[in-house]
Amino acid sequence: MKWKKLVLASLLTTLFLGACSSNNKKESKQASDTIGGELTVLTNRTDGDTIFKQIETDFIKKYPDVTAVKFENIADYDQTVMTRMNGGEYGDVLFIPFSMAGSREDYPTYFEKLGTTEELSKDYLDVYEADYKDDVYGLPVALNSLGIIYNEAVLKEAGITEPATTTEQFIKDLETIKEKTGATPFYSNYQAVAVWAGALTSFGGEQFKSETLKSGDAFKEGMPIREVMDLFYEMASKGLIEKDPMTLDSQTAFSQLAEGKIAMLMNGSQEVSGIQEMTKDPINIMNFPIETDGKTSLPLGAPAVMGISKKSKNTKTAEAFVDFFLSEESGYAKDLKGMPNLKADLSADEQKLIDNSNVILTVATETPETNATYSAIADEVGVSRLTDCLQQVINIGLYPDKNMSYEDYLKELSDKWTTAAKNHE
Repeated sequence: MKWKKLVLASLLTTLFLGACSSNNKKESKQASDTIGGELTVLTNRTDGDTIFKQIETDFIKKYPDVTAVKFENIADYDQTVMTRMNGGEYGDVLFIPFSMAGSREDYPTYFEKLGTTEELSKDYLDVYEADYKDDVYGLPVALNSLGIIYNEAVLKEAGITEPATTTEQFIKDLETIKEKTGATPFYSNYQAVAVWAGALTSFGGEQFKSETLKSGDAFKEGMPIREVMDLFYEMASKGLIEKDPMTLDSQTAFSQLAEGKIAMLMNGSQEVSGIQEMTKDPINIMNFPIETDGKTSLPLGAPAVMGISKKSKNTKTAEAFVDFFLSEESGYAKDLKGMPNLKADLSADEQKLIDNSNVILTVATETPETNATYSAIADEVGVSRLTDCLQQVINIGLYPDKNMSYEDYLKELSDKWTTAAKNHE
């Protein structure tokens, strides 16, 4: 009898605890379904205290049950955050480390799904910065365009009134600038020439990697890497770039563009306003001189991509915060001097630019398998960094007596690529 009583007592205790546990789970679920409480947000900006404080104030004003938004602004961002992610403590909302782009299969492990590419592309311009198998785990906080930044006064002095729509015309314009002005026609940005990696989709499309793999050779005519290399070789060999590219840094080049000593350079649209502040000459940016269906290329990319931590215990509030942060309400895109990713927030001028351009993403929208194969071949060839081959092309163009010929260099790379491609069939 005593044993039966103990069993009954144990059963009642279990049922009671189970009910408490069930209620706790229900309460926890209800709590996570409300917008309130505290959030921790990790960012890579160490100069954003003012804008982040304003965002916190405005977000709490919109959602009064939110008690605090704590921004952690980290200098050595990728390395620090990757370490924290492995430890499981990486806040509620964060900028997704760009170093994860090479291992997209890890996104579902660390981040909440925000929606599918098909769903989100109805509202956003770019949904492919942090996607995996048609699911989106992060969205750009703003968009910048890559293009040719120029000093309008120098171009007018050379008699150039219309932007080039082909690379052939672009080269002719640079030659005219060299002939008729005292300015260096184009700044190569030798030390940071990897920025041209963002132009590969303009030359080859958002699936240029799969097209390159189909061709079997990345260095034959018409392939995007070859197109960029040819452009740089022509500029360097014709003396259309700075005479000593190894020593001229980008900040000095920006100043020289403002002073009219340099006519053009390639960079992101976010740099235009800073250069403009240095001069009374009009500083503008033109699309890439690559025409598709009568429209020149407007490549768009993200300075940062925001996602929600899989470890967050306040996902509903995190979702609301991401929506708020990505909208014009937060003012963040404007603070970055970028274009909003949310289509509804585009200004009339931005929408006109979109309508009149061939909009293309700087990130290739390929399958994980294609990315892996392309990267493996590029590693074997030694061109996983576009910097390596473009710097060599500049060296060949400027100092032909000290280097192999451009034709021999192309043949060397072509032979390596075709061999490596066969190894990965």
